[in-house]
Amino acid sequence: MGLDWKPRGRDLVIGGIPWLARITDKARAKLDGTIGDYIYP
Repeated sequence: MGLDWKPRGRDLVIGGIPWLARITDKARAKLDGTIGDYIYP
């Protein structure tokens, strides 16, 4: 993930679960140390 990385949009629904893609993207970025200013609890 590069400097212009952004998680997928809030409106994307996967498996009937809203925000799943976005939360997954943020979790991966947090583990990689590339999350920047995004918040992931």
